[in-house]
Amino acid sequence: MLTLLRIFTLLTLALLGAPATAAIVELQGPAIAGLAGRDPATVDLAVYRDGDFVSLPHQWLPWSQGRAPWFEEDGDAERSQPADRIAAEDHLLVDLPDSARAAPAPLPDTVLGVLTVGTGEHARSLYALARRPPARPAPERLRREPLALRTPAFQLAFEDDNLFRWGDFFYTGRTGPDGQPLNLLDSLKLRLSAGVFSAGARLTLTNENLDPEIRQVVDGPLATRAYVTTRVRVAGLPVLKLHNYFLVRDQAVAVHSRLTLPGFAATVLREPGARVTVDGNNLTGARLRTSWTGDREARVDGRLDDTEQAMVDTPVPTDNWLWFGTGDGFDLLARLYFAEGFDTGARFIYQDDPALDDEPERFPGQRPNVGFALDRIPFGQEFYFVAELYFSDGDGAADPAAYAARRLARPAAHWQPR
Repeated sequence: MLTLLRIFTLLTLALLGAPATAAIVELQGPAIAGLAGRDPATVDLAVYRDGDFVSLPHQWLPWSQGRAPWFEEDGDAERSQPADRIAAEDHLLVDLPDSARAAPAPLPDTVLGVLTVGTGEHARSLYALARRPPARPAPERLRREPLALRTPAFQLAFEDDNLFRWGDFFYTGRTGPDGQPLNLLDSLKLRLSAGVFSAGARLTLTNENLDPEIRQVVDGPLATRAYVTTRVRVAGLPVLKLHNYFLVRDQAVAVHSRLTLPGFAATVLREPGARVTVDGNNLTGARLRTSWTGDREARVDGRLDDTEQAMVDTPVPTDNWLWFGTGDGFDLLARLYFAEGFDTGARFIYQDDPALDDEPERFPGQRPNVGFALDRIPFGQEFYFVAELYFSDGDGAADPAAYAARRLARPAAHWQPR
């Protein structure tokens, strides 16, 4: 939960921003299940072009049967296939071209099947071939010394070698009058609180009390996968183990989070809750829209007007999105997904006050501070969250709702075996 909550927060990285533009798509389910049992190192994905089958950049994402990304270091994960085979539950990232026409018949014997992505005039024909895909660079998007996320589009630094302590965030192209990059971020503010033996005697843990451990990192051509765990102890008892699964792409980040407060923790803790927000750095003039607050729009100006007051503490529905744009070359589209069975409501938090102090702080004020709160987390129930973050140069500024609908749409896909 914590890290998903982290920038408040891929996997379901969206369909094309526009029908005629190349994009990364994520495929899953029946569309790729026909390749289950095969070695991914012997299956290539290609388009037919100029009389030949031309390989496409792609990356298999191993998945567990328990709905989370699969990592060898995660002892709880189970797969329907061995680690070196494609499983029906796996996901596939593909760098989809702007056009991909069908190959003429007859198809060569090396073709295993046709994967059609999109419909009508926007349909693209991809071919699975029984051949080794070409080697492609696998950039190191999670750097260890010093600890940072770094892609051609953005950079997020971490302080004290801790994934929960955020430093500067830069987005390529957003610069000041002197041409220097502008930092968008103050800090991640994380609170875990609970009464200890009574609801009145509350203990609060913050970022500084948490020490996440990076267990496994796997770099690929389209994404870097990382598995991170964090243990929380209260009064000497291990009350929580948090599992975070990261997928970092050049312009998107997804974080899956899984946790359970064990039943025995109820002997110590009372009314546990969480609060996670992200504090921006002097983002005056920025706009914020959400799917659940209708036509209301927040603007960063150092105060809360009546419209913004009406947005505060609103419940966050299961199907949701949040758009935030600076108006000068950066915007963020975020989606928070709650797995089925989640019955603890989340509340929206929005602060815009240049004088308000809310530690941890690197710069004065909340400009703005955006996030959500979970007031009560029941014991013995597994919580599973997914936070998806998509960065762009301002693509959603004209119509955030229409942009979110396009970007978050699941691509239609159909598999036809040869």
